[in-house]
Amino acid sequence: MNPRTVRLFPLKSGSHPRPDSGMCAMEMVAWLAGEPHSDEPACACPVIGAVVRCFNDAMPTDAARERWLRPLVPTVVNTRTDVRSEHARAWLVADRAARVLAPAILRRSDRHADAHALAIAPALRTRADALAVLQHLAHPEVKAARWVVQRAAEGELPPQLWVAGVVWAGREIGGAAGWNAVVDVVRAMVRINAVQPLRRVPQVSTS
Repeated sequence: MNPRTVRLFPLKSGSHPRPDSGMCAMEMVAWLAGEPHSDEPACACPVIGAVVRCFNDAMPTDAARERWLRPLVPTVVNTRTDVRSEHARAWLVADRAARVLAPAILRRSDRHADAHALAIAPALRTRADALAVLQHLAHPEVKAARWVVQRAAEGELPPQLWVAGVVWAGREIGGAAGWNAVVDVVRAMVRINAVQPLRRVPQVSTS
């Protein structure tokens, strides 16, 4: 993004009345798309938007927002497609929470058996898949990941009400590794479409 844009429109936490008072990541998506000022732009997938809004406000500093979030902003423009794509993206979030982020945390806590069981589990695509891995997410260290997978298994809430929990799972990993894991989730959601299968993904290193 143009350095002048970064200087004039720094990413800030929360919502803002006008672009010139600062913008959160999703407000900048609306600005780039030429839409009215809003943190829920019509051009963006609401599932991706839910994660990005939470990610924006979870960042500890403006500098962190510039480092991890700023490169994602242009990729979110024009991601809105259809409900099938939204559900596919939501299942990707649940899958990454269970099979990537949670194992990274469990390995750090020397819970290698559960970490391995999650990492080699089939990709989460259905409520049955989600229920099958919950037994390995019983530890308090992976509370956020369990919450995401539990909501996916229940299937009662719209995805945009629970997908943002993956940001807190990243926070449980801690440091750059955790934020990079969330970045990877957002990038994967941007790429996915309604018919694209979930693939095995590299595991997060906490070293």
